[in-house]
Amino acid sequence: MSKYLIRRILITIPVLFGITFIVFAMVSFAPGSAISLMLSNENVNVENVDKLRNELGFDLPWYEQYFRYMGKLLRGDMGRSIQYNRPVGEMIREKIGNTIILAMSSMLVAVVIAIPLGVIAAAKRRSVFDYLATGVALVGVSVPGFYLSLILIIVFGLKLGWLPIRGLPSYDVTFVKLVRHLTLPSITLGSMLAGVLTRLTRASVIEAMSQDYVRTARSKGLVEYKVLFKHALRNALLPVLTTIGMQFGSLLGGAVIIETIFSLPGLGMLSMNAVKFRDIPLIQGTVLVFAVSFVLVMLVVDMLYVLVDPRIRYE
Repeated sequence: MSKYLIRRILITIPVLFGITFIVFAMVSFAPGSAISLMLSNENVNVENVDKLRNELGFDLPWYEQYFRYMGKLLRGDMGRSIQYNRPVGEMIREKIGNTIILAMSSMLVAVVIAIPLGVIAAAKRRSVFDYLATGVALVGVSVPGFYLSLILIIVFGLKLGWLPIRGLPSYDVTFVKLVRHLTLPSITLGSMLAGVLTRLTRASVIEAMSQDYVRTARSKGLVEYKVLFKHALRNALLPVLTTIGMQFGSLLGGAVIIETIFSLPGLGMLSMNAVKFRDIPLIQGTVLVFAVSFVLVMLVVDMLYVLVDPRIRYE
């Protein structure tokens, strides 16, 4: 296990370097000018523009800018926000906790909905419940997140007034308050993943139920629920775990829209403001954090394989 972990980390290093280059290239070569936005309310002249370009290093060739950026990044310096005039790393540390909480709560919503629905639908194949679960999964996959969020806001926030529709509690924060503020965003973000996981869980369990070890367990006289949960489900979880890890990236990407709609102070809203004002260092920092998070989650998923299926050994 330790050798495999070290090998995976070593493989991850060039991947991360590649990500930094792609992010740098996409942001740096995008049309538009951050300097013009910064000087929009000031006396814009050639002298001011040239002075600011020199301070930010934008007058250097792109490869020199990249090496300069990587040198600072390797020292833990992600640059300074053009819009806020603050260190990017400091701003990300302030916001990343809210995004992680939103992503984890959304993942919890998806798993709590999808796994039971998928398992029961597989156990009661071609029944009314099976068709109902498949229909719910199809709706979850098909309905856009921004549309579902507006429906939830109108129904549960404005009409019924049961739940808050924006922001997070800023003072006297309790677990109950935090849950109430995260309920609508988590349901919105988690429903998309729940639809995918429900269909995958159903298909994986149906396939597992047709295997020889399941027939052997039944022949020994085990009750059906033990056959289903102890034998079939455990083996069916491997593709589900892979999908959860891969879909974590979509949760982070979806958080950009959901945090903006619900005014949640996380990385999603921060990155949206950065794009709006062409804040290049802040865009690079937030996108890099999203990418690194996805790589680390996939590494954790590989480690979980051993716990789910003891037959797997990384030697």
